[in-house]
Order: sequence, then C-alpha cells, then structure tokens
Amino acid sequence: MQFAPRYQVRGDVSVQKWLGSAHATDNARTVTIDGTKLDAFTERGFVPAGTPLTAAEGGKFAPATASDELAGFLLVDQPVDTTADVIAPLLDHGRIRVKFLPEGAPDVTAMPANPHFIFVKEA
Repeated sequence: MQFAPRYQVRGDVSVQKWLGSAHATDNARTVTIDGTKLDAFTERGFVPAGTPLTAAEGGKFAPATASDELAGFLLVDQPVDTTADVIAPLLDHGRIRVKFLPEGAPDVTAMPANPHFIFVKEA
C-alpha cells in the first residue's frame, strides 16, 4: 500500500472539468483502491480524476463497469505503477458533467441509480 507521498510533474495536469460544482470537493472520503484491479491504467501511469469507482471485496474500491453500482468518483489523478493498493480521495456526492468524464469511463447515467449525484448532460 502506498502511504509515502510522491510528487510528480506531468504535462497533463489533472483535469477537473467533469466536476459540475465545487460542492463536496472539500470533504472527499478517503478510500483504498484495490491495486490488482488497476491493470488497465499501468501503461498510462495513473488513474485519471473522474474515474467512476465501485465498492469491491474487503472494503476496497475498484474502477466501475457499466453494470456496477456507482460508489463515487476519483477526485484527483492517482499514480499507479505496481499492483499495490492506492489510498485516494473519493467524491461520494455532487454534480457531475458527464461529457467530461475520462475516456473509457462507463456511461454513469445508465448505471444503477445513485441518488447522491446529479448528472449534467451537455450538448
């Protein structure tokens, strides 16, 4: 599990356009993401902010698929380069601009309803 702070400078700064407001960003919930479920992100080197997450085994979380129950969204990019678990902030309620979620994210509007989110669809 990665507890040590790691500072990285990337050309692509964490994109927060998917946030529909600042509401709830100051009280994100700290969760553990199961590192063995992050294979799809190791080549990229990070899990992007806005990735939908679902509850997984052992009280951990994992990237959600279209059929999963939505637990929330990863608030900021998280580096990933091993199968170690990742401690991360989870946005568990708020307003989400759907068209700005990360590429490859499932259609959260089609997932089982989560009453803690308002999904904004923009043209």
